[in-house]
Amino acid sequence: MLQNSTNLLSKKAIIPALLLIITGGLFAYYYFLFNPIPYRNIQAGYFLDSISIPFDWSQFGPVSFPILVDNFLIFQEFKDLGPNIFVAESLFFGILMGLILALILTLVSELKKYFFLAFGIAWIAILTFSNLNGLNIGSPSSNYPLIIAIVGTLVIPVFFHITGKSLRFEFRFLLNLICLMVTGYALETLSPISRPELFLAEHLTMPAILLSIAWLLWNGHGVISGIYILLLKAGRNLSLKVSIQITLITAVYLLLMVNILMDFTGFPMDFLPSFNPLFLLFPLGILGWFTLKERVESGQDLVGSEKTLKGMYLIGFGLVLWLSWKLKISGNQPAEEFLKHIFTYSQIGFSLFFLVYILTNFYEVMNSGKAAEKVLFKPHSLPYYHLRIGGLIAMLVATAYSEGIVGVQANAMSSNILGDYYYGSGQKLEASIIYENSWSRYRNNPKAKNAIAHLLFQLNQPTLAKQHLEESFSEAPQVDNIILLADRLHRENKIFESIFYLERGLRFFPENELLLNNLALLLTKVNRAEEALALLDSSSVSHPVSQSNLLALKAKMGQIEGESKALNSLAEKINEIARQNALGNYPEEKLLAEVKKEIEKENSPLLVQAAWRNIFSQKNHINIESDIAMLDSLWKQEEMQDYIMQLQETAVIRSLGSGKIADAVKNLNGLAFRNPGDAGYFLHLSTSILAQQMDFKKAAKELLAAEEKGFQAFQSYHWSILSFGGYYENAELIRVKYGLQMPDYLTQPDEATLFYLELIQKFHESLPKTLYDEWKTLPDSELKTDFAIRLIAFKSHGIDASDLRELGKHIQDKKGIQEDLSKFLANPDLKNKESVEALLNWLQLGDELTGNPYFSPLIWSAVAINPDPLAQYEIINAATEFNRDPILWIKKVQLARAIGLSNYATDALVEMAQWIDPATLERLQLTNY
Repeated sequence: MLQNSTNLLSKKAIIPALLLIITGGLFAYYYFLFNPIPYRNIQAGYFLDSISIPFDWSQFGPVSFPILVDNFLIFQEFKDLGPNIFVAESLFFGILMGLILALILTLVSELKKYFFLAFGIAWIAILTFSNLNGLNIGSPSSNYPLIIAIVGTLVIPVFFHITGKSLRFEFRFLLNLICLMVTGYALETLSPISRPELFLAEHLTMPAILLSIAWLLWNGHGVISGIYILLLKAGRNLSLKVSIQITLITAVYLLLMVNILMDFTGFPMDFLPSFNPLFLLFPLGILGWFTLKERVESGQDLVGSEKTLKGMYLIGFGLVLWLSWKLKISGNQPAEEFLKHIFTYSQIGFSLFFLVYILTNFYEVMNSGKAAEKVLFKPHSLPYYHLRIGGLIAMLVATAYSEGIVGVQANAMSSNILGDYYYGSGQKLEASIIYENSWSRYRNNPKAKNAIAHLLFQLNQPTLAKQHLEESFSEAPQVDNIILLADRLHRENKIFESIFYLERGLRFFPENELLLNNLALLLTKVNRAEEALALLDSSSVSHPVSQSNLLALKAKMGQIEGESKALNSLAEKINEIARQNALGNYPEEKLLAEVKKEIEKENSPLLVQAAWRNIFSQKNHINIESDIAMLDSLWKQEEMQDYIMQLQETAVIRSLGSGKIADAVKNLNGLAFRNPGDAGYFLHLSTSILAQQMDFKKAAKELLAAEEKGFQAFQSYHWSILSFGGYYENAELIRVKYGLQMPDYLTQPDEATLFYLELIQKFHESLPKTLYDEWKTLPDSELKTDFAIRLIAFKSHGIDASDLRELGKHIQDKKGIQEDLSKFLANPDLKNKESVEALLNWLQLGDELTGNPYFSPLIWSAVAINPDPLAQYEIINAATEFNRDPILWIKKVQLARAIGLSNYATDALVEMAQWIDPATLERLQLTNY
């Protein structure tokens, strides 16, 4: 129908107009429905917390302890980063307004004489209200920009109104467009201010607002009159009681509009819905078209031709939709409220008097089934202009009911336009002053208040900025300002004040997920973790960030059981890996693969290093060299400089997971030296690793050093480590200092257990044959089986094949058949490749022989299969930095002499004398290994 009714318009004119309407409608309604506050810039910021996960477990009879490493949990806190600056969008709107103005100026030249003069006067007034004097051409606030704009925009319409009405529309449009471009270029070139193009683009919002208001007033009764015309047409076939129907529809519509008006004042009627009246722009434009069609086809003497009026209507329709988009993205709430009020006032006033108009003039014919719409604008009693006068009077009444708020809104919206220019051009002080002036006039101005605070923080005026935030909280609370205020207080360690504002904020904005999330995170820092968990676990919280934080918080609190939900974000997946590690599970390969793929594209150093930490917190003997090289390359990157320590610690954990005990311990001591604030943690981890390898003397030294560096989380097993290492007095001092309980194996002693622990304490320093003989004296128990396993793993290089088979038989009698063990025992030759591979498989190691210096048989094998005496010496020398196995040490002496390092051999013998008696030492020297 729309296409048929506009057949007088050329396709070249109608297609751009429809495109303007459709695109404007899509953009406007997208922001109405899906993104109502696009300028708000609240982002989830990441921060790390850690959770200790059991990387491995050690047990020596009654003494057991975990090897704990830190995994990272990703928490996300919402941060307000300040209003978005839509400079590109503003410039686009300025260009679009130039095209629309060119179309309007082309069409108005076809208006009749007096109406053209009226438009000229109105256009001069519009330009006057547009603050073009701020371009400061010639002098500050001079009138030259206004004069240039008036001349540049009106010269072509005036010329064509006088002489060129018969010229083609396209030609006139092109000349108007060129003249506008020249005018704009002149204003930008002559203006000395910063970014004059942005100033012009922003201030074209004011003409757009005033022209849109003119369109709204022109179309004031468009909804009701359009429905009335459609009812009349339908009534010709259906015999409808149009008078009753239009009265009821108008009554309902007016009730909705009145309720919206009452909602503006804060007192809506509860039984009626209230909504953004700008939602009705599109229905108004569509229904108003039917009214316009009847008006221009009524044969009356109008202000312009049918083509002109329809063109201006469509352009106005598109303009008001694009204006709605512009006001949304720029956050000019006073202007949006101004538009809402004018729209509501006009709909109430003109719709009411339109009903009076049709009932007075056409009551008798509207139910007759005749084409009453053809005489809609040919009244026989009440003239149509009375409708307009009555509508204007009703608008004045509505304005008075609203206490003239539109005047305040108009003042504030012009300030916001200027503030947006200063904000977009980087003039922070000027922007803060203008925004402050705007907010002081009109409180429903959230962007202005938020921008003030951010600008003052950037201008190093934090006290004044917080005063503005507190003022906003008390007079006009808004979510972004509450988040910003709480964040600033948290930075100043005023955590309880921060919690206070968030809790009070939830009274204004119940179940707001941004406030709930941030409050929950702060509650965890003041030992109110259960309350925090309850907030995040409530049914009203569904935001992905809050769900990710819930998973992390449960892991932090030890609530790690249960099935995980769908994992969408990288943060959730990193937290899930940490949870699985805490459970002692191996995360699914699919999950690990997804995380590895995502961190290749991730730009956040925090997430990248956290992901690799959690991924590498499992035992894995594959690709160790490439993994360490990758971590090494990461911490050399500039953006990773803040996470060097964490990445180096991850490399230690990766080495530990691959069985490279020596590298792990050495690097931990290096980390402790370079990072004294965290030295206690690193030295304690080294303690646990060394104690697991039964090197209790070194472990005890590391533990005492850890206490000196601030470690305090002592437990009973630490007492055992110190005692096993020979530091009995230190063990007792620490037990008393930290209130440790004595181990059960001492309070309820068992002779076999104590004997087993005595053997464990001196395990590496003892000869394999001696330990085997002691093993045979142990009573049959789990301790005997455990000791047999240790003898094969750590001492099989010095035990006869028959004795090894006896140990293996005992193990398999207790534990079941073990193929790899059987294969090794069938030929326990440490020079034989198949035998060594079988031993490695039984020990669940990779193919690295020298990674763990405490596995003496593997060190022995590495020496035996290497033909170079110097390489042999280097291998065994590296191992004896940790391992005090007598056979390895005497082999070291023999190799040192063989390669001409007699002094080193002598030094080694002197050191061996510290734990080996002279007779045994002499016997070892006489044996050729």
